[in-house]
Amino acid sequence: MIYGWAGKILNVDLSKGKVSTETLSDEARRYLGGRGINAWLFWNHSKPNQSPYDEETPLIFGAGALAGTGLIGASRMEVTTVSPSKTESYSYGNVGMGGLWAPELKFAGYDHIVVKGRAGKPVYLYVYNDDVEIRDARDIWGRGTFETESMIKEDVGDEDIQVASIGPAGENLAVQATVEHGYRSGTPLGAVMGYKKLKSVAVRGTKSVNVYDPEKVLELNRILVEKVREAKKLNVSIPRNKGMDAYLQGFLVGDAGVVGDYEGHAWRERPDIKKAYEENALGEYFEKDIGCFGCPFPCQPLFNVPEIGACIWRCYPTYWPWKLWMTDLKASFKATRMMTDLGMDNKEVATIVSWLMHLYNERKISSADLDGIPFKRGSTQALFETIRKIAYREGFGDKLADGPLLFARNLGSDIADTLIHNQGLTMRTFEFRAEPGTALGEAISERGNSLRATTYHVVIWDKPAREGYKGLPPEEKAAALAWSKKMFGTEKAIIATEYEGKPAALIYEMNGAAVTDSLGYCTTMIRPSRVGAPGSQIGDMSYNFAAERFTAATGIEIDEAGLFKYGERICNLERAIVVRDGKCREKDTIPEFFFKVPIPDGPLAGRKLDKERFERMKDEYYLLRGWAVSSGLPKGSTLEKLDMRDVAEQLGKMGKLGGEIEEE
Repeated sequence: MIYGWAGKILNVDLSKGKVSTETLSDEARRYLGGRGINAWLFWNHSKPNQSPYDEETPLIFGAGALAGTGLIGASRMEVTTVSPSKTESYSYGNVGMGGLWAPELKFAGYDHIVVKGRAGKPVYLYVYNDDVEIRDARDIWGRGTFETESMIKEDVGDEDIQVASIGPAGENLAVQATVEHGYRSGTPLGAVMGYKKLKSVAVRGTKSVNVYDPEKVLELNRILVEKVREAKKLNVSIPRNKGMDAYLQGFLVGDAGVVGDYEGHAWRERPDIKKAYEENALGEYFEKDIGCFGCPFPCQPLFNVPEIGACIWRCYPTYWPWKLWMTDLKASFKATRMMTDLGMDNKEVATIVSWLMHLYNERKISSADLDGIPFKRGSTQALFETIRKIAYREGFGDKLADGPLLFARNLGSDIADTLIHNQGLTMRTFEFRAEPGTALGEAISERGNSLRATTYHVVIWDKPAREGYKGLPPEEKAAALAWSKKMFGTEKAIIATEYEGKPAALIYEMNGAAVTDSLGYCTTMIRPSRVGAPGSQIGDMSYNFAAERFTAATGIEIDEAGLFKYGERICNLERAIVVRDGKCREKDTIPEFFFKVPIPDGPLAGRKLDKERFERMKDEYYLLRGWAVSSGLPKGSTLEKLDMRDVAEQLGKMGKLGGEIEEE
């Protein structure tokens, strides 16, 4: 008997209108589940440099290995396909994709769904245990994600069915389109669903997931609840208060991790902006916190603003208004809800608008280039019009929907040079010039704009205590530095601004993220002693508690090192996929902007990445991974040690294996 996993993969051919199932093999379970097995399925079902708009391009939905087992915090789903951002390579989306969809898929008896082909008319996939249907979706095509979910629930007569959908942006093949579920979304992959004419995947199950040791699961849940309660008593971090922790961290703490690429640092201290944020906070419209399946620690604040509607509003929607010089948080909320309903990545769209405002302010473009709309800093009209025009491919939005890079190139090479991007996606709001480890992770990441492939969650920031933030207790900081010394050989490995030790720390976090995403765990639950907003976290940084939970659910005895072997295997498989598609050392980089243009102001003024030290970090990273230093290609011996001989053989046939003998 299999414990933890449901044990089946659902295969769907939209072109032929056929469905079939297969057993989840032992080979597949070498990659755990979620992100890992999705990558394994992608490796087996895709072709090198496949177009996102090829009928045979696989679109893969996966539940985490521990989703539906009753373990608190295990509820995440993963979507994997070819990136629509014109890279013609692998991309996956997990961040934000919690909720109830993944457990429901497991309750229906499936771990993963592989969708291929293209329907002749709009359809949605209906899964109810063994009953699987490809249903007509012409009546809901063109609808927003909120209405789509309601219409599907009415159509099937079941309020408990869980729906993952695209909005009009995905239908119109906008690069910025997302797959939405319960106000949650991940990396923009919705255009692939739109091409396949697949509006939604709706799942419902009434089966149980076999668990090896149910009593141990309950015990671990009790321990987790106590750990979180004790961590909260420390009260050393920014409090999560009705969605305001992002605002408080940015203004009261002001670390470098929340700065836009197109503006300086110091402007956030302008009294008018701070006052606007403090006075326009939407606390009076807060209704409740929403949690994921079986979680007693809900962290997604739901707001209901008159004349706008209800939506979750948290983290990035309170970061990106700074990038646009916006002081109207109600407008930010309206834009967030609008993008959620249209099925769009608010981070990506907001950064594009910030870039356009920068160009407009610098007089490099005019309103004539933008359908007569002035893109003055802080303009809500510019934001709303950009959202709508991209989603419906109107005016300048038609070209922007193909990605900001193509849009920039159409305006000329001088405009294209101003766009800060990685693999066609705009960059997150990290200040890479001050965070070498995060910059290294972004450069090596399988996809652009990757939070999960950085040192973001392992570093600490020694921020001074300020009103509303007590700062890190000296004893906790000392313990974290001691752990870093033990794990990576230097305390500097977890100091964000340092170069030393970052490759080892990055591999630790990348392996841990791969495990987390493959188990289906929430990042805040996988290491329950770590508390606070990222960058101010303290406590036990190990994944040993995750290993205990994996054993309780599956019966497979394992410790952190054993769990990390899975993570190492997953990271190497993802590297094999992108290497197959052309990635190599030369392409493991980020824009020259971060090496050439120093931070203009603020406490980190003058900092920029050191190219020579950055390249030495890459050398060390490749050596630690067992990849060829000169090329960044995995070595055959490394893959064989990870029980990946089949992958090594395929890369070898393509001439994509690294040399076994490397220069010092």
